[in-house]
Amino acid sequence: MRTPTGTVVLACVLSAALLLSGCVGRTARHPDTARLGDDAGTGGELFLLPAAAAGPDPFTDSTALTAATPSPALRTPPRADRASAAGPRTLSGGTPGLYGGTERTGSCDIGRQVGHLVRDPARGRAFAEVVGISPAALPDHVRALTPVVLRADTRVTGHGFRAGRITRYQSVLQAGTAVLVDDRGLPRVRCACGNPLGPPAASRGAQVTRGTPWPGYRSGRVIAVAPAPQAVAGFTIIDVTARTWIERRTGHDVRHDRALPPPARVTDPPDPARPAPSPPQIHVPPETKPPREPDPDPGGASPGDTPAEVGLPDAETSLPTSGETVPLPDPPTEPEDPAGSDEVGPDAVPDNPDPPDGAGLIPDD
Repeated sequence: MRTPTGTVVLACVLSAALLLSGCVGRTARHPDTARLGDDAGTGGELFLLPAAAAGPDPFTDSTALTAATPSPALRTPPRADRASAAGPRTLSGGTPGLYGGTERTGSCDIGRQVGHLVRDPARGRAFAEVVGISPAALPDHVRALTPVVLRADTRVTGHGFRAGRITRYQSVLQAGTAVLVDDRGLPRVRCACGNPLGPPAASRGAQVTRGTPWPGYRSGRVIAVAPAPQAVAGFTIIDVTARTWIERRTGHDVRHDRALPPPARVTDPPDPARPAPSPPQIHVPPETKPPREPDPDPGGASPGDTPAEVGLPDAETSLPTSGETVPLPDPPTEPEDPAGSDEVGPDAVPDNPDPPDGAGLIPDD
């Protein structure tokens, strides 16, 4: 029996359509060639990127002018890492001391960065697509960003460029990485590769870490940056060379940097889950019991007189008796714990600050 020619043709057309749709579906879901808007970059792999490393799928050559890698030795004894199951701790992009730099010296060659993107139209269009601007607006957009360096290991979403396509991945940038931030303080470009950056995406399930952790890296000390409540005209940053505070105006021109006094410290509200620290105490053994104060009255007083009658200190300032344990006042000059000290001036700023730990102003040891 002969099969009608029309039936054969229809079957071939349907088979080809199903095959084509299956290929397209697999291509769209491939993580290495994912376009913006899909689920790529929200889970799976987390790349650890040292300050000077190019990282996956660089957009451009490096335009970083500095990559101040922190010292491998921690300046303070390691404390318990914060729980990171719910994600990295978030700090506002306008936090004083969140970023560093060198007075009147940019951390990134912004002119070269613009040139790389303009000379390669495909990369320029892809960069503009990530940012959400037109390719024509790209030079002005990049020049409006501010060059700084990270002072803590920071979680971001990175965007790469491979085979004409935009890729997306989650990464942690090492403290000391040169970045460009927008007027809300969000990292927007990584200067070592030219890749546009975005806030980190919420992870879905367990992540596999890629890359070798650098000395001092601890997952519980990684931070994320949230946009400042409103646009800022300038950032209060730390000059990591002169160990001073400086103000850097928003934008690429760093010639207007100026020195600042240490800003006022902002502290956390009390945490009800954390017990209050006990005051320092001293135990006075029986053999070291201090003698009674001499009687200032030449006429003397009988042993039965009260403390008020013989001029002894009142109850609030009296010395302890044998075997008593009494609290002492806080030291007037030295803080109890250098890691929790409120001193934030230039003398307290180390050459290579530890990752931040605290609210408001980034504290240093």
